[in-house]
Amino acid sequence: MSAPVIVRYSDIVPTPWKNGRGITRNLFDDADAAGEWTWRVSIAEITGTQPYSPYPGVRRGQVALGPGAVDLRIGGRERVLEEEAVIFFDGEDAVDATPRASGFLDLNVMARRDRWTGAVEIVDGPGRVSADAGIVVLVALGDTASVDGDGLRRLDGVMLEPTASATLTGRFVVAALARN
Repeated sequence: MSAPVIVRYSDIVPTPWKNGRGITRNLFDDADAAGEWTWRVSIAEITGTQPYSPYPGVRRGQVALGPGAVDLRIGGRERVLEEEAVIFFDGEDAVDATPRASGFLDLNVMARRDRWTGAVEIVDGPGRVSADAGIVVLVALGDTASVDGDGLRRLDGVMLEPTASATLTGRFVVAALARN
């Protein structure tokens, strides 16, 4: 069984969105040498009203990290995503986001529908989490979190590969990816 892989949010270099309208920090993905991925977990900064980049064939999960809520327009329908709420939509959907406070962040879990099924939930430790046959990404929601005794700061990420498990304390977003 492999040890959890930890990525410190403060060490991640921001990159532009595919449409150039925002920035994101990529926590984990399965990108090949050409940069093509079938799944990805990232944290995006949203400033003002911004259209999301289209990702045909991808199922997207979003968790509002705040501060505050974000107003979403998904395929012409209005939605309010409160802090720590989760929503899923297709990468083909036209999406615009307007945060209600400055400094707004969201966690994105993106997976190609033909390869992966994704699930996202918020959990409070202490507890144990297992990747079983898929991949699990944990994102700390506070500065007092830990995984297997390794201290984490808010938005640090931990990846568990298939069959790995870990003990966690604190509050986390848990993104589980299972192969189709």
